[in-house]
Amino acid sequence: QSCPEKAAQYWLGWALEDSHAHRPGAPVNSQYVYDSKYRQNAYSALLPVYSSFFGAADGAKLTAAESGPLDEGYVGGGS
Repeated sequence: QSCPEKAAQYWLGWALEDSHAHRPGAPVNSQYVYDSKYRQNAYSALLPVYSSFFGAADGAKLTAAESGPLDEGYVGGGS
């Protein structure tokens, strides 16, 4: 088993564990926190793979499309 396959298994195992699932009736913010972490992990896992197949620029675009939008690092006071 290759390193990327093993890493994917760890990540999928974490994502599918009941303890990380959104609980019905939980605050909406809880789902947001879960989704944000999930997208960050997906982006980090996919970027090197897609970049190796499609080049850095196209790999980054495809990774962003596949994993979903990442949160803004800073949102100013006017927003």
